[in-house]
Amino acid sequence: MAYTRTQAQKLLTAAELTLFDAGRSNVVRTLDKTTVRGKLERARKLRDKYRDLYRRQRVAMRDTAGSKGGSRGTANQRTQQKEEILAEVVVRFEDRLAKIERQEDLDFAKAQKQVPVASSASGLKKAVKKAVAKKAAARKASAKKAAAKTSGKAPAKAAKRAGKTTRRNQSLADSAVEPKAVATQPRARTISAHQRSSNQRAQARRDSR
Repeated sequence: MAYTRTQAQKLLTAAELTLFDAGRSNVVRTLDKTTVRGKLERARKLRDKYRDLYRRQRVAMRDTAGSKGGSRGTANQRTQQKEEILAEVVVRFEDRLAKIERQEDLDFAKAQKQVPVASSASGLKKAVKKAVAKKAAARKASAKKAAAKTSGKAPAKAAKRAGKTTRRNQSLADSAVEPKAVATQPRARTISAHQRSSNQRAQARRDSR
């Protein structure tokens, strides 16, 4: 059976009574985790204090009264009651602390469920950025390779074009010389025929004389 405030007030000091009041149901549920821990630590120390005192008193009473239980005496009974009251206070603070920690666990579990979504979105964003950068680098490398290939082919193409131009010019030059030679040969034959004809006519005139 739990002790009432009236009973506790008769047994506890003012500071102990304040701790008892803080452990009452209508007050303890308003306390935060840090406050509960502080009061729980204080209540445990007082409970252990009166528990040890009660044990020592029992030993002393057993020696003086000759009773194996050693539970006689008003002082011994009051100490026992104080230990019991403070043990109740300890339980109340422990219950409140456990409730706070359960709520924290629930909140943490909810937060953990939302983490993969945010993580996957962030990972997707990073993957997209990485893919875009990779494609840009590939395009840049391809452009450099094409430019190098083009610059290497340019001199060869120029030399090839120069060779074609030279051969074309040589062909034109040759074609320009050949007609003159061809034209010169008929003229020489014409001159030679004319001379032979003149000689023949001159010989004919001499023969007619």
